[in-house]
Amino acid sequence: MSSIKSLAGQTIYYGFSNIASKLLTYFLTPLYLEVMTQATYGEMSTVYAYIPFMNIILTYGMETAFFRFAKQENRQQVLSTSMLSLVFTTLSFTILLLLLRGTVINSYLGTLGGLKGHPMAYTWVVLIMAFDAITAIPFAQLRLENRPVKYAMIRLSGILTTILFNIFFLVVLPKFSPGMVNSGNQLSFIYLSNMLGSGVTLLLFLPQLLKIKFDFDFSLWKKILNYSLPLVIFGMAGMVNETFDRAWFLPEYLPGHNMELKKELIGIYAANYKLAILITMFIQAFKLGAEPFFFKQAEGKDPQKMYARIMKLFVILLCFMFLFVSLYLNIWKIFLRRPVYYPGMKIVPVLLLGNMFLGIYYNLTIWFKLTDKTKSGAMITLITAAVTFFFNWWWIPIFGYFGAALATMVCYFIQMAICYVWGQKHYPVPYHLPKIITYIGSAVLVYYLFDLLNRTILSPGDVYAAKPGNLLVATVLFLGYVWFLLKMEKREFGRLPVVGKYIAKL
Repeated sequence: MSSIKSLAGQTIYYGFSNIASKLLTYFLTPLYLEVMTQATYGEMSTVYAYIPFMNIILTYGMETAFFRFAKQENRQQVLSTSMLSLVFTTLSFTILLLLLRGTVINSYLGTLGGLKGHPMAYTWVVLIMAFDAITAIPFAQLRLENRPVKYAMIRLSGILTTILFNIFFLVVLPKFSPGMVNSGNQLSFIYLSNMLGSGVTLLLFLPQLLKIKFDFDFSLWKKILNYSLPLVIFGMAGMVNETFDRAWFLPEYLPGHNMELKKELIGIYAANYKLAILITMFIQAFKLGAEPFFFKQAEGKDPQKMYARIMKLFVILLCFMFLFVSLYLNIWKIFLRRPVYYPGMKIVPVLLLGNMFLGIYYNLTIWFKLTDKTKSGAMITLITAAVTFFFNWWWIPIFGYFGAALATMVCYFIQMAICYVWGQKHYPVPYHLPKIITYIGSAVLVYYLFDLLNRTILSPGDVYAAKPGNLLVATVLFLGYVWFLLKMEKREFGRLPVVGKYIAKL
């Protein structure tokens, strides 16, 4: 149990900073939805959908490779070689992207992202990506050295800087100079705020960076690249499912040729996508704590049993959070600010379920990371990316943005299933499959039972109305599911500190 506690501690430490930072930026969204038009919000969502793609290219798997080789080689040598490589490539790509500024902002995608006529906005976006890439290894170093407090302080400092500048530019400045901030340059100020936040993060890492003894080992670098480059394909193909719906699928496959209407629909989709962030925050927190933990556990005796237990507990928490969000959408809608975004709420449970599958997939990927079969991971995500293209091409013209959400969910499921089957052949882990299927299936059943009652009896005229009746039924179903989990896992939860003795009496 001590290993589970260790992982839980790391997840809590890293999760606090991650969840806090995500929540802080989460609360910027109502501000954006309040001051922006749907089309402008759609433009911003398109640009931010492309940034993760570029981050994968700019970091090219160096974070995971750093964890892997720091355990096998001289840690300082790995740190120095990785950092020098990352700085050189980041500077090269930044210069190239700035030279291509005119071409990019005048392209179709530049117009769709609202960059046309705003060259400085493009510059801020490029600098955001550069600063984030350079700080990838320093953040990984803190995780490897188990320094969660410093990790959290630096992460939160950058986020708070971004938020404060957003508030200044979008709320304070317009009161004193109404003509300075208008719908035409709102995005420039938002990207500038983000760039300043990323810049502060880089400045806070300078003392740590200056301590690195820059000694480049070419033979080590080749081994690192051999491990990390397949992760670029793995990451890029993964991003096809995670962000390409807003970046390309919706603009390309939504019916009609009205660009302004497409921007508005992307804005609705992106705003509701944010409601799934509560489950993705936990998944991200788990990833931050789990990756170094899993590599460390692999050195021990029979780590597969530990991985199986972790997966079961992870799924239980995901199911809990799925229902916590989906059963109370009539409350979460306050986040969307304006009723014009409410029709898009139908995609939220679908995206939540998809993100559950994604979280399980991240847990399963440990098999090819531990066995150095990262090319297998790249192959899995390439297959999934091809399936993603197919389903989006098929469903978006028929179902609109709901088709994109449905494609996301189905493709994450396929990705998860392939990774499980393939992984069991190369690195068998005794996952508690019957229980995992039962917990996920029953959570989905509970939601759709509530949805049926809501549409037919409780609130047929307005399914997202916050009425006492549907709130009461949602709470009864939610608590009933929690009771079911506690009964099923009575022994597991009974081992928890403080509350375990009370659960054991149930």
